[in-house]
Amino acid sequence: MGVYISGSQFSVLIDGLHTKYGDDYLFPTKSLISKITTQLRPDAILFTHYHGDHYSSALTEKYLKTNHKSVLFGPEQVTKKISELKNNICTIRTKDYIKQNFNLGNIQITGLKINHAGKRHLSVENVGYILNIDNKKILHVGDTDWLEEFNLFPQLKLSDEVIDIAILPYWMLLHDNASDLIQRYINPDHIIATHISPKIGEQELLDLKKKYPKIHFLTKLEKEIRL
Repeated sequence: MGVYISGSQFSVLIDGLHTKYGDDYLFPTKSLISKITTQLRPDAILFTHYHGDHYSSALTEKYLKTNHKSVLFGPEQVTKKISELKNNICTIRTKDYIKQNFNLGNIQITGLKINHAGKRHLSVENVGYILNIDNKKILHVGDTDWLEEFNLFPQLKLSDEVIDIAILPYWMLLHDNASDLIQRYINPDHIIATHISPKIGEQELLDLKKKYPKIHFLTKLEKEIRL
């Protein structure tokens, strides 16, 4: 489920340090973990929530031991499990939907609560991120859904942020009114779909491409998208 975002002077990895969780989820290989740790070396590692297809505390601690200047972001359910380099940890509060801003060199990272999808995951602290990097705003929402019963997206006021790129879980695009909801509440120039199971057929993705001409799909490890 990981997404690596690289700018001219700064790079970020979101939900990219985890192990195998099930057949419906891709996961980074040992060689890719080594590449992340020794070559890519993101300046910040961000986690949306603690589920095993997004986060491994063991891999995160190992990364921080090797890359002492990197900063970890996540909700308390993530950060409380890390004992290394406490001064390099930023915890995103999830008691309300207030945006929390952090400046790291040439990048601004904004974290905010965005509820996890599914009634069985009500206790999961899921957070979203808005990255302002190289004058582009990139939104990552973690494992959320439209959650109209919570009136979620009207509360988040994401349309005020002028989002250039929205990274959304695949299932958010399947809602009957998804096109209208995306335009009304996010209004990005581009959409990147993630959390796509290897079992989903190519024709299904082609059908979605017709509905969303500016969409990009993350379906393979190390797939590169330039925007």
